Amino acid sequence: MVNRRNFRGDRLSKSSKRCVYGRPNCAYPKRVHHLSREKIVHKAWMSFIAIVVSIAVIAAIIFGVYKFYGHDLNIGFGALSKESVQSQAKAHKIKHKYHFNFKISDSEVDKMLRSMSLEDKVAQMFMVTPEQLLGIRGVVTSTGPYIRNSFYRIPVGGIMYKAENLQNPQQTKDMIKALQSISKARVGLNAFVSVDEEGGTVARVSRNPAMNVEKSPNMCDVGATKKPVKAMKIGKRMGEYLSDLGFNVDFAPDADVLTDPNNTLIKKRSFGSNPKIVTSMTEAFTEGLQSSNIFATYKHFPGHGSTHTDSHMGITISELSEEDLQRVDLKPFKDASEIGVQFIMVSHVSYPKVTGDNTPASVSEKIVTGLARNKLKYNGILISDSMGMGAITNVYGPGQAAVQGIRAGLDMLLSPVDLQTAYQSVLQAVRNKTISEKRIDESVRRILKVKLHLESQESSNSKKVVVPQNSDSKKVVVRKK
Repeated sequence: MVNRRNFRGDRLSKSSKRCVYGRPNCAYPKRVHHLSREKIVHKAWMSFIAIVVSIAVIAAIIFGVYKFYGHDLNIGFGALSKESVQSQAKAHKIKHKYHFNFKISDSEVDKMLRSMSLEDKVAQMFMVTPEQLLGIRGVVTSTGPYIRNSFYRIPVGGIMYKAENLQNPQQTKDMIKALQSISKARVGLNAFVSVDEEGGTVARVSRNPAMNVEKSPNMCDVGATKKPVKAMKIGKRMGEYLSDLGFNVDFAPDADVLTDPNNTLIKKRSFGSNPKIVTSMTEAFTEGLQSSNIFATYKHFPGHGSTHTDSHMGITISELSEEDLQRVDLKPFKDASEIGVQFIMVSHVSYPKVTGDNTPASVSEKIVTGLARNKLKYNGILISDSMGMGAITNVYGPGQAAVQGIRAGLDMLLSPVDLQTAYQSVLQAVRNKTISEKRIDESVRRILKVKLHLESQESSNSKKVVVPQNSDSKKVVVRKK
């Protein structure tokens, strides 16, 4: 007799005969076999579904981990989609407040500003090479009495070092420490100490084997991976060795969107031709760099990716309209203030469809003030590209270029060919009311705010800059080119 428990819960057909008391008719053993087979099939399907769900969950977990840790896991998922790159960037914004936490009040800035003479305020608006500070054609590899005397005459806001100034780590550290001691004694604040260290072909530090730091790839190769975490790690590594050497500003990353494939100047330096990917990569690079206490600089505003000539050599024209710029080239620059970028470098590219003429962007009020300040609402330091480039020197003298750049809205002028002439021209322009002192104060406030932050940071870290014992007796090393 079949145990009735085998039928519990089963529904019999209408033709099923029943015994007394509602029991099933025991003359149907084949029905028992059929139901058992259904249970087996049902269990098999349930097991199969459970396995599929488990695999899906595990795959989702692995993919999630991969998205955050990228190449470290050696998982072969291939390149991420553009949407994934964008979502990674958003995650970074939400999770990492990687801008500097400024605790400097306006009253502190104003107090410092009131203590400065007009001459000192204007001097803060220049960033030059040590050779330009001295007015020589040679190579400076140490900081001594000549630098000190020149700095006391024109206490510039910053010094930019090139590859030839950097011989080895100890020499570089001593040179920068001595410079900072002079700056603090003369102005009461550190100087900006900058370098061009983008990685790849533009790397003033890492391309020198004597500096003993790891080289980085060209940013076009980093962008091709579509993995912002790679850019972040490169930026962090750069920031660590630059900070250790004494630098506080890096003229990187390159935020240009490469829209002209024949653009040999920018091709290897840009993260790519897709504005979303370039934006994600520049933000990630900035996160890494600024986590090591190095100020990043977005360049070359409003974009150098659409050109096919070199502004180092002469006039460079882009045929893009403002609408074109807003749609592509300006994308990486739009969130610069939000993510804590304290420097934007303005290019010398001409945009006749924006300005109405061939005026270089760096000396155009429509670009510097109209576009960067008013439309993008950028409130950091706007610094020019080198004022010694052909796009400027072929058209303007050093004094005229300096005055026009400041009138356009620049906060700092980088590397004029003749510092003395440029400096005196700006002073004269203020004295004859061509430039108002209020306009000078606007820029110097921005500069002081960042420098007072550096001072506060130095105090909180208990790191004091001191001059090496015999540094003031060192002579400037001058080698003929």
